[in-house]
Amino acid sequence: MRRRKDTRGDLARRLKALVDLVDQAILAQPDAESVIADCCRPGDASAAVARRGGRIISEYAYLHESAVELLGDEGPGTLPQRVIELLMYHAETVDEALKLAFPRFPCATWQGHQHAGLGVPARTLREARVALEMWIGELADD
Repeated sequence: MRRRKDTRGDLARRLKALVDLVDQAILAQPDAESVIADCCRPGDASAAVARRGGRIISEYAYLHESAVELLGDEGPGTLPQRVIELLMYHAETVDEALKLAFPRFPCATWQGHQHAGLGVPARTLREARVALEMWIGELADD
């Protein structure tokens, strides 16, 4: 992917747009955690859980793709790239929980499983938001 040449203002604009995406992702975290917990309860999960989970996965996938469009040209190890990875992690984690709750081949011995939810990456995404705001502030100061 070819890296674009940004002015400071353009970079700040794109970072602010990324913060907006991160805000949406953070707002969806409690719902994602709830779906993951519902998927891990013993017994059969309801179709409502599957529908909620599907919506959450779609939302995180949309946020991920939007972030890629904004700053996907940033190199590995950069803060924007880490945010992009975290957004995909969120979608994949909810998807994994749904796959456990709704297996293709049910197994009588597989009753209830444990999952840590979104875990540390959820906190990392919230911390990344703060770092993005600091970066935007530095760009404005110069």
